[in-house]
Amino acid sequence: MNTSLRLNTILLATDFLESSRLALDYAVAFAHHYQAKLLMVHVFHMPQAAAEAEVFKEGPSISRKSRETRLEAFASGAGRAGVDVQWSLVEGWMPEALHKKVEAIKPDLLVLGTHGVYRGLSHMLIGSNAEELLLSAPCPTLTVGRHVPAGIGPDSSFEYILYVTDFTPESAAATPYAVGLGQDFNARLEVCHLLAEQADKSDEVQHRRAERYCEAVRRTLPNGEAFWCSPADQLAQGARADEILQRTRDDSAGLIVLGVKGESQFARHLHTSLAFQLVATAACPVFTICG
Repeated sequence: MNTSLRLNTILLATDFLESSRLALDYAVAFAHHYQAKLLMVHVFHMPQAAAEAEVFKEGPSISRKSRETRLEAFASGAGRAGVDVQWSLVEGWMPEALHKKVEAIKPDLLVLGTHGVYRGLSHMLIGSNAEELLLSAPCPTLTVGRHVPAGIGPDSSFEYILYVTDFTPESAAATPYAVGLGQDFNARLEVCHLLAEQADKSDEVQHRRAERYCEAVRRTLPNGEAFWCSPADQLAQGARADEILQRTRDDSAGLIVLGVKGESQFARHLHTSLAFQLVATAACPVFTICG
């Protein structure tokens, strides 16, 4: 049964740092694979002196021209790969300005580069801007961290798709994307479930959670795909958080797919810190869907 994805418009947000250069490679690869239009934006806040210079000279400042030159150079590289690309500067503060751009464009995929610097708290692993975007973007987000290898080409693919879930109905929203990406890239699909904490490890509790998750999965997939998910099969795919993290740090051949929940700051620290650690430390890109 065809579960192929339709990605017609891809939006890349860049800050010109090394992580953004890595993200550009993957944005080009996705745009090339899906024959999608690639839109590139750079969000910046105009320094006071530059703003005054533009008013006085009635023309663009050196700061603006410099950013335009760098963004155009990024776009030229994508164009040489055969991708239909457009670029624009967005003046304002992150992440609010990018949110408005996403709402206006309505892309099918948002691509971000993240620095992945550990600062002592799990919810700060990828930076507040990237965290905010991951938890609120109305479209799927592809994040590329600093541990992802460089050098992929427009025709690059993935050996496998690792679908990471936590047995919640919210995480089931990512299932069609995991299945579709596996089909589109001819990659094998592997499922890895985050095991519950010690207090919830009874067989009965786990089975009930698996049943609710599998029922949610069946609602998200076309008829005929229900065989893909049964409680017994899915319970056999469980792993601890440290095991999942170690696996994604060691293998750069794949793509991680997971659903994240947009909750309060306190709740997200407790329940979605694994997602942020995956984004920050994985050796491959992470494709997230906000449930």
